[in-house]
Amino acid sequence: ETFKDKSAAIEEEPIDDSEESNQKFSTEEASESTQKQPEQLLEKQQFISSSPEIKTEKSSLSHALKTGTAESHTSAENVHFVKNFIKGIIDRELYMELVTGLYHTYVTLEKLLDLHGPTCFPTLHFPKELSRTEALREDMEFWHGVGWESKPECRNPTPAVLDYVNRMEEVGRMDPLLLLSHAYTRYLGDLSGGKVLSRIARRALNLSGYDGLQFYQFEGIPSAKLFKDKYRAALDELEVTPDQMRRLVAEANVAFALNMRVFEELDVSGGVPGARVRDVKEALIYYDREIELQNAGIQATPDSDAKEAKCPFGFVGGPNPHVSLADKSDGSELSMSMKTLASSPSGSSKHNLLADKKKLTSSGARCPWPFIFFHDPMMGMRDWQTWFVIGLTLCWCWSHMNDIHRG
Repeated sequence: ETFKDKSAAIEEEPIDDSEESNQKFSTEEASESTQKQPEQLLEKQQFISSSPEIKTEKSSLSHALKTGTAESHTSAENVHFVKNFIKGIIDRELYMELVTGLYHTYVTLEKLLDLHGPTCFPTLHFPKELSRTEALREDMEFWHGVGWESKPECRNPTPAVLDYVNRMEEVGRMDPLLLLSHAYTRYLGDLSGGKVLSRIARRALNLSGYDGLQFYQFEGIPSAKLFKDKYRAALDELEVTPDQMRRLVAEANVAFALNMRVFEELDVSGGVPGARVRDVKEALIYYDREIELQNAGIQATPDSDAKEAKCPFGFVGGPNPHVSLADKSDGSELSMSMKTLASSPSGSSKHNLLADKKKLTSSGARCPWPFIFFHDPMMGMRDWQTWFVIGLTLCWCWSHMNDIHRG
C-alpha cells in the first residue's frame, strides 16, 4: 500500500478550482454525486452487512502481510519518482510510460487471477470490483491515441516491467497461491492512494475530469475503506499453513521490490543523476531466502519477536537455554540472525544456515548445575558435573561395601 500513509495528509489539502476546466468538472461531479447518493448509500449498507467479522489476531495473514512488508513499503515511498509524484512534479512522457507499464502488469496479473483465483483463493477473487485492464485500455487510448495496440512503445514492455510480468507468470506455474501477494500489493495500494493520486495527476498534467485517469476510478467499489476491511477479513479467513503464510509475506516483498524497479527505471528514463535499476536478483532474494530457511528447517514466524520462556529459577537473565533445537529456532536470538540474513545482499548456502543454527543452539547463558535438574533432567545428565558426582558416589559405595565386608 505504497502511498497510504502520505496520501491521507495530501487529501486534506484544498483543491484549487479557479481554472475554468476545473470549475466545470467540479459542477458536473457534484451533480452526478447528488443523483447517485441514495444508490451509493444503499450499496454501502449492503456492503457492510455482507462483510465477515474482522480478525485482529497478530498471527492473522493480514497482520503478517502488513508488518512483514513495512520496510519495503517505506523504501518504495522513497524512490525519486514516487516522491516527485506526491509533490505534483510529474513529467508527461514519464507518466505515459508509467501507464503503459501498468497496462502490461495488470493484463498479466488479472489473466492469472482469473485462471487460478476461483480455485486457489475464491473468497479473495474480486474481478468485477478490482479489474483494471479495461480502465487502463481507456487510458492507453487517451495517452497514445487510436491504434495504440500496434505501436512498438505500447506493445513491448520495458525490461523492468517484463521482469515483473515474468515473475508473476513463474509464480502462476510454481505456486498459484502466491499470486495473492501480488494482488494484495497492487490492489490495496491502488485503493489506498488512488483518489489522491488521481487528483495530483489531474492538477500536474492539466487534465479534465477523468480523462487519462480511469485507472484510479473503482466504479464497483462505493467505499474503499469498507472494501479493504472486507478484503483483509477474507485474508484472515483463508486457511494457510505457517510456511505458506511466510512464503506469502516473502512474495509480497518481492512484489514491492519489483514495483520499485519500475519506478527506478522511470528515474533512469528521466535522467535523474545517479539513478539505477537494481538487479532483479535483489528483488527475488526475499522469496529465495525464505525457501532456504524453510528447507533448512528454520522457521522465523511472523511473530518471532515474542519473548521466549525464561528459566523458572531466575538464574538466567536471557532466554531459556534448555529448549529443543526445533523450539530454539523460534527464539529471539535466532530471529535476529534470520533478520540479518534476510537483509544481507550477498548469498548464503544451506550449510551456513545450519551452522548458524547449531551455533545459536549451543551458545548462550544457562542456569547453573544442579538446579537444571528441577526443570530439565535430560539436559542435566549431559553435564560433566553430573557424571563426576555419579563417579564419586559409586566410589564411595564401593568403599563402604568393602568396609562392611571386612567387618
